[in-house]
Amino acid sequence: MSSAVVRTITVVIPDWPAVALQHSNDDPLVVLERGRVIAASAVALQQGVRHGDRRRAATRSCPSARVVSRDVLAEVRAFEPVIAALADISPRLEIDQPGIVRFDMRGPTRRLGGEHGVVDAVANALATCCSDETARIGVADGPTVSLLAAHLAAQAPLVIPVGGSAEFLAQRPIGDVVAVDVLTSEGVDLLVRLGIATIGDLAALDPRDVLVRFGAEGARAHRIATGIDDRPLAAIEPASLPELERRFDDPLTTVTPAVFAIREMAGELVEALSSAGLSCTSLVLSAETEHSEWTEQHWYRAEGFNASAMVDRARWQLDAWAAGSAVSAGIVLVRLRVVGVRPDVGRQDGFWGGITAADEAATRAVARLVAICGEEQVRVPVASGGRLPGERCVWVPVTTVDLADASRDEPAPVWPGSVARPAPTSVPISPEPVEVLAVDGSLLSVSGRGDLNADPDVVVIGGRRRRVVAWAGPWPLLDRWWDRRGRRRLARLQVVLDDGSAHLLAVEQRRWSLMGTHD
Repeated sequence: MSSAVVRTITVVIPDWPAVALQHSNDDPLVVLERGRVIAASAVALQQGVRHGDRRRAATRSCPSARVVSRDVLAEVRAFEPVIAALADISPRLEIDQPGIVRFDMRGPTRRLGGEHGVVDAVANALATCCSDETARIGVADGPTVSLLAAHLAAQAPLVIPVGGSAEFLAQRPIGDVVAVDVLTSEGVDLLVRLGIATIGDLAALDPRDVLVRFGAEGARAHRIATGIDDRPLAAIEPASLPELERRFDDPLTTVTPAVFAIREMAGELVEALSSAGLSCTSLVLSAETEHSEWTEQHWYRAEGFNASAMVDRARWQLDAWAAGSAVSAGIVLVRLRVVGVRPDVGRQDGFWGGITAADEAATRAVARLVAICGEEQVRVPVASGGRLPGERCVWVPVTTVDLADASRDEPAPVWPGSVARPAPTSVPISPEPVEVLAVDGSLLSVSGRGDLNADPDVVVIGGRRRRVVAWAGPWPLLDRWWDRRGRRRLARLQVVLDDGSAHLLAVEQRRWSLMGTHD
């Protein structure tokens, strides 16, 4: 075991997005993000709700469940008492995300009489600030193994002996590394296909072979599999690491201008680290009011912070702080301090390259719009999935997404019952009424069996008549059949007109409408 590995304690509160929004322990609650379940209350889980379920499957398993969308700011605000309670044990907390926090055991161990004393103190602190009884505590060599231990500590705190990480991990399934963000699910699937079923199987491989085949990510996974989890945890910052602060002559009474200043500082920090071949993994954000009220939090991101990720954490923290009763004056200072870095191993860009100067200019323009209009008024599309063109994307506040994350633009999987791709490139905000006529001039209709009463001959769009030169369909759709109020029955038809345009049309209750255009 490397001497750099330190004993770490990690606290995990499973399904924190649901715990933060839960009114009582008997409240069946399901939290959705992008149409899938990311968290649920204990009652909902007991009734069969599973992570990754779609809304339909979740409500079928637990009909009485209250279904809500994820609220990150509510999660951060609800986690503040937990952070405050644990700060009395160790002031150097590392917050992975709301619901997960860890700290170095060395100082508290000497003060509280050993590791079991620290574990008892943490359990008592959680009991005073968190009504939920599912908090889990794990202790191990290094932050990653302690996180896995916390996930597995369902009944009681799990303490892995000093030097026992490799033995503890050996028989664990290889899929466990996904839960602690060591490998992606795609990387784990490849390992399973190669016959590597356990973490011990990965540890038995030659590290050079793992590095060649899986790169830096695989090399880190191999080191952890062998018990070497030496990522520094809240280490003392070297003098060379950058730190920036902004002071305001006129106290800021709202969070938005402070976030805008932090966005500028974040860009400078990322640029300074990038020029040195480094990426920030640990960040301390501080703010002070005119009355000397103070907030400071330590944030960690294994893959490294870009400027957008820094700004996201800043907004979460400042919004939660400003909403509390401890703030009675305007903000006069904000500070960003880098306390942990790793070599910037780069990333594999797509075929057409990575972020361009135009992308960066657009991000800066969006930041200005947010500062002028407010975060709820500036929205961007995010793929969500659906059977109709207008349902495949939803508009969300720009501050809730990472604009630099290329995976945000990846298309959602095609839903069963959707019209075959390519999808329409232009979709009206609301369906536009049209007429579809047969040769004799009568309005075309679709039977209950999904059959046309005649071939389409003319389409009238915006008062202009265009002759149909090719068509396909119809494709019937019965959506939400179980919901008396929300169910829909319609049929879709694709047509190519004599002016060369192609459209997706739909008929519902004998009315035709334009649902999309193929440009």
